[in-house]
Amino acid sequence: MTWFIYLFSTVWIACGVFLILYTEQCRETIGKAMERFGRVPAAATAAVIGLLLVISARGSLNAGVIVFIGLLAMVKGAVFFWNPSNLYDKTIHWWLKEATDQTFRLTGIITIVLGTALLSWA
Repeated sequence: MTWFIYLFSTVWIACGVFLILYTEQCRETIGKAMERFGRVPAAATAAVIGLLLVISARGSLNAGVIVFIGLLAMVKGAVFFWNPSNLYDKTIHWWLKEATDQTFRLTGIITIVLGTALLSWA
């Protein structure tokens, strides 16, 4: 399952680059995807990716960190699935309407760093 860590880290690095370079286009694309995708499929996707990270962490150099990231993704999926206090809609609204361009760029930097770390630990 090391291939999943390679694939996921490469996607994370690419997404981070796009968040930094094409901030406004990413905001529009994420908004359209969230409108079309919906809350439950987004929650299920986060949970499945988290589960796959936990499973694939066994053969990596820093399995603890990868398991932690996977568990965070599964918790995010569970929270968005049960949606306490309408948290999903508030989060999407903040991310698409209120977050500044600097927030998107900082998220891109963090995503690139985490993706590179996952790639080196796989």
